[in-house]
Amino acid sequence: MGNLKIYRLSEHAVTVSWERGIDLGTHRKIMQLDRQLASDPFPGWIENVPAYHTLTVYYEPLHIIFDVRQYLLDMLDKEKLEDEWRHRKLRVPVIYDSAVAPDLEPAADALGLSVKQLIELHTAGKYHVYMLGFMPGFPYMGNLCEQLQLPRKSVPAAKVAAGTVAIAGHQTGIYPFDSPGGWYSIGKTSIPLFQNGHAFFEPGDEVQFYQVNHF
Repeated sequence: MGNLKIYRLSEHAVTVSWERGIDLGTHRKIMQLDRQLASDPFPGWIENVPAYHTLTVYYEPLHIIFDVRQYLLDMLDKEKLEDEWRHRKLRVPVIYDSAVAPDLEPAADALGLSVKQLIELHTAGKYHVYMLGFMPGFPYMGNLCEQLQLPRKSVPAAKVAAGTVAIAGHQTGIYPFDSPGGWYSIGKTSIPLFQNGHAFFEPGDEVQFYQVNHF
């Protein structure tokens, strides 16, 4: 099982942890386990929370009559996971303009690219949603091509507008709400990312951005 670990997070949760890092193959295993558990839940199961290299399984301990850690280990040992990789493919419209993304030109300059080249590279990629976090509905997506990789800002912006598409490190993401932020803003989308308690994106989604001039 390699570097796989299964440990108790609390009396209500167990975490399955693969080797640390951002790896698409690992995340596919996480999402396959997530969907297997959700489609055939054990008594007392509540929900799963997938992240980069972990899946945390929450449950009601009063309803459990077996060792959840062993149950999950048996699932993995017996290779019960689905072989087919199922995921949603989403296209997201983005306005790439300094009027809505003040870091667009500075980011291009820092990368040694023209704004046009930056846009072409960003829209050419197909991005995997690894997890939601930071704030409700914020998708952490990767992997960003090497030509677009910038470290986080040394001084975060006091306010990043809702809908801002941004890049940092190996990742790209979208701010669901107005917020401080340390990623480089390069565009803006009109898609509402979190409404009525529901996030637009899900871990496992495949996302491709496309340029528009207006919404």
